[in-house]
Amino acid sequence: MALSRRQFVGAAAGTAALAATGTATAQEEPDYGGWFDDVSNYDGTADKRGQDTVTITVGAQGNNGAFAFDPPAVMVSPGTEVVWEWSGEGGGHNVVSDGDGPLDSGSPVSEAGTTYSHTFESEGMFKYVCVPHKSLGMKGAVVVRPGGSGDGGSGGQQQQGPPENPDYGGWFDDVSNYDGTTVDRTDADSVEISVGAQGNNGAFAFDPPAVRVTPGTEVTWTWTGEGGGHNVVSDGDGPLDSGGAVSEAGTTYSHTFEEMGVYKYACVPHKSLGMKGAVVVGGPLGGSGGGSGGGSEQEGSGIELSGPQWLLSGSILLAFFSPLLFAVAMRRRQNGRPPQTGEGGELQRATGPEPVEEAAETEPAVELGHDEYDPKGTAALVAFYFVLIGLLWVFMYFVEFLGRVSIIG
Repeated sequence: MALSRRQFVGAAAGTAALAATGTATAQEEPDYGGWFDDVSNYDGTADKRGQDTVTITVGAQGNNGAFAFDPPAVMVSPGTEVVWEWSGEGGGHNVVSDGDGPLDSGSPVSEAGTTYSHTFESEGMFKYVCVPHKSLGMKGAVVVRPGGSGDGGSGGQQQQGPPENPDYGGWFDDVSNYDGTTVDRTDADSVEISVGAQGNNGAFAFDPPAVRVTPGTEVTWTWTGEGGGHNVVSDGDGPLDSGGAVSEAGTTYSHTFEEMGVYKYACVPHKSLGMKGAVVVGGPLGGSGGGSGGGSEQEGSGIELSGPQWLLSGSILLAFFSPLLFAVAMRRRQNGRPPQTGEGGELQRATGPEPVEEAAETEPAVELGHDEYDPKGTAALVAFYFVLIGLLWVFMYFVEFLGRVSIIG
């Protein structure tokens, strides 16, 4: 990666900032111990703390059918009532704790609208499954922690909701205009997505295909009028449904996302061509262009340093401070020579007949201590300085040659 001059000057501070921010998200996301390894619709823990009631869909799309809980992982506050509601798809399902736990909805049920609820009073992690479909990955977890969305003792700067890099589960594998980044629009009250943008070998794309917003953001899809009839419909059990396919330019459809999570959607007529998108609600805080793409890079941050970072940072600091140390070492000391006094504190008189006038109101003459100048020591300091500079540039050359960090200028 190429560093600009300003980034090069701030590299030492940037390294420390990366080390400080790199651990923020790891402390928030619970460690499920591989519980969700075979759960296709798991992409992080949905933070629902502060809500009195939380609803989880039973029989949502996932795991190659309607064999999922949605959201599969949820975090709630103590005293929250969690309600599981059956979608009526995927056959008979139930909700049963994994091991010794409080959840047991009884025998599998397939009727849509069936509900089962439990109020979690104590903190902890509660894993559960649908017994008939556990082997397919129909598993979930409720994490009970105090606090609410946006708090936690750090001014609301911790991660909430989906992680920085959501796992879309291969959703964008056939989407040509998806470049692996989720455009961060957490700074906007409303966000617009084009319907019928160029992509997937025609006007068969959403632009941007993946976008991150904050809860309460209104997302508006605007038709370009190209590519034929399009619509916006959630993948599986979701809130998005613009109705039948429309081709008229300027048509709009909007939805306000209140709850955190990952919302996948598609244009039904052109889904097989790759016309798919996703809205990520909640997650890492950031302004325009921050987070995971879609804006200007912040100067002095986001610098990736491979190799021994502490050595590179130390060399940078040494390169800047070496001239200052050299200047201090080379400075000649100024020796003031005040009038000399005798034993009684009176001014001594010169050998001549004329008395020496007192110089109480005059500044003493300052003479340079030429007699203390050491040519050999000075030459040694000069040689040491140039050797040091040479070693630093050799080090920088090898770092650049190895392709780890490229220094411009």
